[in-house]
Amino acid sequence: MTTSEAAALADPGTSERYLHWTEEVPMAGYRDRDGVWVTGIENLLPPAQYRCTEHRGAVVRHIRENRGRLSRGGRFHAILATSSIEEAIEYYRLFRTEDPGLKATALYETGTDTDDAERDFARDEATVQILADYNERYGKHFDLGSYGGFKKDVALRLAHKKHYTNLEHTPEQQLDLLIVVDQMLTGFDSKWVNTLYLDKVPKYENIIQAFSRTNRLFGPDKPFGNIYYYRKPHTMQRLIDEAVELYSGNRPTGLFTDRLAAHLRQMNEAYRRLREVFVQEGIEDFGHSVRFHDHPTGARASRKLLQVEFSWVWG
Repeated sequence: MTTSEAAALADPGTSERYLHWTEEVPMAGYRDRDGVWVTGIENLLPPAQYRCTEHRGAVVRHIRENRGRLSRGGRFHAILATSSIEEAIEYYRLFRTEDPGLKATALYETGTDTDDAERDFARDEATVQILADYNERYGKHFDLGSYGGFKKDVALRLAHKKHYTNLEHTPEQQLDLLIVVDQMLTGFDSKWVNTLYLDKVPKYENIIQAFSRTNRLFGPDKPFGNIYYYRKPHTMQRLIDEAVELYSGNRPTGLFTDRLAAHLRQMNEAYRRLREVFVQEGIEDFGHSVRFHDHPTGARASRKLLQVEFSWVWG
């Protein structure tokens, strides 16, 4: 079996196939100008790729390792959207085992599917446990018969509304993570939610609706929301681009913040232009502190040039 790129390229029997899949086949499928579907690599991934313990374990680790930073030390809350009720339950159990200090719960549509009594029983059993954990943590008394009240309590707690208005000062009563399938991804609004994790692949209006759960800005600690998606990243990027084009008239101004690489390019360009200003004034080494009054000839010109040149940086 070929196990490295060098080996694949050196073997005449595999090099053609290797180059075909790495250079010719796109990662995400798309429709060409004639409307013909072009299959991408991610379209060929089996569902089992994301329905396994290894995948869910990696998602849980990522959330755990970044939760403190993203939540600003626990001030803000997050939503994890999954593809099915069974997956939501599995995630809840994983967090309960792997991160028992995390204040998490799961919310989804309850009821029975008459075609699968065994699955209905397993769901009800898991829901009873989720409610019991919630009741114990927060001093409530919800059961299957009052599930609607549980949903309302979760929404108010996540939004810091009504009797939870001062929740910011009682962190032990806060909810760190809400695990859902479709619940709370439309219509729900809270400035206290700043992160959305997606372990599903929504489309078009569902993307815009889901992303909007994090878009309420809230002071310097929340200048933007955070979105992480764990399935088919290239397909997700295509779907995001299509949704933005469809619902923004292809004018997504200020919709997304630049990624780190874009910020670094801007910073490097700003440094280059700044250095040119000093060099033009005969100051080759501006790594040390420079007093403009030591260079009276070019001081006013330099200040003016800096003001004009970097107005785009300063806003």
